[in-house]
Amino acid sequence: MVPRVRVALDYRPALLTRSGIGRATRELARALAAVPEVELHLYGHGLARAINAEVPEGSRLHRLPVPGRSLPLLRALGVGADRLCGSPQVFHWIDYVQPPLARARAVLTVHDVAFSEDDSLHGPRGSAVLRERTARALGAATRVVVPTRATADALQRHFAVDPGKVRVIPFGADHVPGRSTLAAGPPPLRGEDYVLMIGTLEPRKNHLRLLRAWRELEPPRPHLVVVGAPGWLCDATVNALRATAREGVRWLAHADDATLWRWLAHARVLAYPSLCEGFGFPPLEALALGVPVLAGDTPALREVLGEAAVFRNPTSIDALRDGLAVLLTDEATRRRLQEQGPKRAARFRWAACAAAHVQVYAEAAA
Repeated sequence: MVPRVRVALDYRPALLTRSGIGRATRELARALAAVPEVELHLYGHGLARAINAEVPEGSRLHRLPVPGRSLPLLRALGVGADRLCGSPQVFHWIDYVQPPLARARAVLTVHDVAFSEDDSLHGPRGSAVLRERTARALGAATRVVVPTRATADALQRHFAVDPGKVRVIPFGADHVPGRSTLAAGPPPLRGEDYVLMIGTLEPRKNHLRLLRAWRELEPPRPHLVVVGAPGWLCDATVNALRATAREGVRWLAHADDATLWRWLAHARVLAYPSLCEGFGFPPLEALALGVPVLAGDTPALREVLGEAAVFRNPTSIDALRDGLAVLLTDEATRRRLQEQGPKRAARFRWAACAAAHVQVYAEAAA
């Protein structure tokens, strides 16, 4: 029997972003709020306007216009982020900006260490900042959570972290609506075929190589639809997407969940040629809907997707082009993946993710 524990989760990513860490935070909070052993407080202080105001039933959101730059001063006065959200026993840092704490034990989620794997993915300065923040948080955290064994291995390569306090807890995929519900509405682009790519415009997601691979497909090629907000180091990608609009490329910089699921459910292929990944929500969500996936051949994506996707070298335009061609034309491969995908995705459940986190919180509190 796990004793009841009072937990604060840094909920700001869920309030300010829809995908990636925002998705992980929102769905984890929803699952944790349903666990009787957890008294869940959500840290949401800040000045930025929330794009998602959802608060899971059974949790309490603490949100005041407290600027982030004031937190170190407040901590020096003895008022840590934990004091600002219910004085929890455990505070869960789930993003790469960790608010300072006064008394609570810290649990840290490290989604990936791309900033240490390759400086070009965040730029030298950005990578240095992320390394320093992560090293400091790793030293302060009582427990460290990662979503894949591949991320745990990468963390060990780049940081002197005690492996005894690292826990591998995969995220869930059962937040994806049922395919029958999504397929009931009219398909986008009047039912014409399209390759879909989902992800923030940043170097790691590899948009430019995918765009070149798509352009080298034999005609008639399907449309290419890119869903993703501008991120960092992305000027070349933004310019390329705008320049190819007349060639059949459509860019949706912002999409709510209803729009995202509609585009994903009707896609011919989801392309996810990431150069470095910690988990990978979009390809797993595609698997849940039976959409064939072309994925970058990286350890974390191999671990999450198993045999239910086609993998290609993400640095090779020829390999990406050939992978697209297989998924667009080889009906036997498509049928196999459409059958395997939902079975693979069904292994990832948010209730199991929350239960594993509760155990980590209990360890940290003790």
